[in-house]
Amino acid sequence: MRARRGARLAGRSATRFITVRSKLISIAALAAALSIAAVLAPLSAGASATDASNSIATCALGAATPGLGDGFATALDRATAAYAATLGADSAAAKEQAERTFAAAAAAYVYGMPPEILRQTIKGYVRNEIINVNALATPSTQGVVSPNVDTAYSVAWIDLTTGPVVINVPNTGGHFYTFQFMDAYTNAFAYVGSGSTGTQAGAYALVPPGWSGTLPAGVTEIKSPTNTIWLLGRTLVDGPSDFPAVKQIQEQYKLTPLSAWETGERTPSVTLGTYPSGKKKTLPTGTAFISTLNQELTIDPPPAADDCALEAMAPAGVVLSHPTPAQSAAADVANIAGETPSSHEDATTTAAVDAGVAAGPQIVAQATSALLVADARGNHGWDILNRSIGTYGTDYLARSVIATDYLGANIPSQGIYPVAYVDVAGRTFNGADRYTITFPRGLLPPARAFWSLTMYDSDNYLYANALNRYEIGNRTSGLVYGRSGSLTLYIQHAEPDSAAARANWLPAPGGTFHMILRLYQPTAAALDETWKPPPVFGTGEVLRPVLSRLRVAGGRLRYADSQVATTHFTIYSGHRLVASFIHRDRAGENRVSLGRFRLRPGRYRLVARAVGVAASYDNAPGRAMSLGFRVS
Repeated sequence: MRARRGARLAGRSATRFITVRSKLISIAALAAALSIAAVLAPLSAGASATDASNSIATCALGAATPGLGDGFATALDRATAAYAATLGADSAAAKEQAERTFAAAAAAYVYGMPPEILRQTIKGYVRNEIINVNALATPSTQGVVSPNVDTAYSVAWIDLTTGPVVINVPNTGGHFYTFQFMDAYTNAFAYVGSGSTGTQAGAYALVPPGWSGTLPAGVTEIKSPTNTIWLLGRTLVDGPSDFPAVKQIQEQYKLTPLSAWETGERTPSVTLGTYPSGKKKTLPTGTAFISTLNQELTIDPPPAADDCALEAMAPAGVVLSHPTPAQSAAADVANIAGETPSSHEDATTTAAVDAGVAAGPQIVAQATSALLVADARGNHGWDILNRSIGTYGTDYLARSVIATDYLGANIPSQGIYPVAYVDVAGRTFNGADRYTITFPRGLLPPARAFWSLTMYDSDNYLYANALNRYEIGNRTSGLVYGRSGSLTLYIQHAEPDSAAARANWLPAPGGTFHMILRLYQPTAAALDETWKPPPVFGTGEVLRPVLSRLRVAGGRLRYADSQVATTHFTIYSGHRLVASFIHRDRAGENRVSLGRFRLRPGRYRLVARAVGVAASYDNAPGRAMSLGFRVS
């Protein structure tokens, strides 16, 4: 049963993931040489992770992304072969050079997209100034994808080219806030606030690479890997009445150059009452992308671990320089002015670079879909992705996957973001259907700070609805709990009929949608995936337990890898009930002793039903699976 469901997810749902998520890949792209099978399928005969070295050194691909194995190498190799087939009657040497250039350009896109999109994002801010938004996101907020509606944001473009800066934060009296600091390559390298330094007042100096000065007493040093830092701050808003208190906290966030701070100056932040208008940033294409990447590498020199990869991208025009501080500052000035170095490549090289850069988004999109399918397979349809978020090292593909839809995501210890695009049966969410998700008593999302389930449309924006309800969480007032203490949420487009269901209703769009479950400061159970989100059920559907290797031997019931939270077992002798018990399932092998039931020799029938997650759905019990066994 499990194998059949896995095959269904890997096949049908893979296509749904691609077509539903409009920013991932178009229908036309599905017909291109880079099909989803190129990422998901095993390597073809004679192919290996080193095959890409025919066109580019393996180090250009970076570390293997968890869950994808050699998928990056396979996809790049096949894309390069497809491009080579279009080259016509060129000489063998010319084709080989064009292939190397194409592969280098595609790898350069995967490497360079995150730092380029980060810089595009922060260029909308005033340098070294904190901007607070004393408001929550709404459906009209489209300057950022997948916004939360739990916290008010604070943002800053921090530039260390002229020296350290000092961040001042107030004593918030325990009020939740967190400052996340990301380097130019989107790695979250430091935190200040709840869950890290605490909520007491403090002063923190962000210092550039290589800085060796002395800080004033009472100032804590934070070493930045790059001159460019994106500050993303989040301050919890506990309902509309909390905005004045949140504003008072936000206005005490200050960012000041160290040289001015030492004279007593404290630069105030700017607080806005509404979200500024904005649209999704677009990146340059072709040779312009490579030129912009070279400029970024000059402004923010990459870590030495990237040297091999960047040298391998040289055929596409990528330049690994070791700039002086003056050269970095000059490149920064040029970038602000909108000036990038011009490309002077010949027509053949330009064509190969253009095609390679264009292939990059397809590789990232299909890798995203492959990761979602693989992750959902063992997580009740949820994508958890705890292993590929926040800090990336040389895993360039994972970095691009996260930057595509989750730019600015926290490291797991600060927050995790399970996302669901499909129900427990692997069917894409659609407003024409109705769904429920039930958290059994004691199994609500385990977060020390807060949790919330947020609805998004197919474009990753909040869904406008008459209730102005965009999420449900532990701070939502008026929720109705079941008699057993369970919490059932109703996910649908149409208004539910009963008052209890309306109280627990998360309105959904009429078309496709997805949901993100946020856990801020998750507990160990969420981090090690001992706890997982329960499945989302479609109307009229109940869960048949997925118990592999179910058997009774040596007086013990054994089974493995259940996909439900709790299973109810009954044992019959003929039509007579002789035992009944409930077992909370865990990952891996489950063993339950039957000795306490003192079963006499004879034939028995064991019946397993899903409960906990499924039993309270429409007040219907889970469908059963059964097993005959003998006691001698």
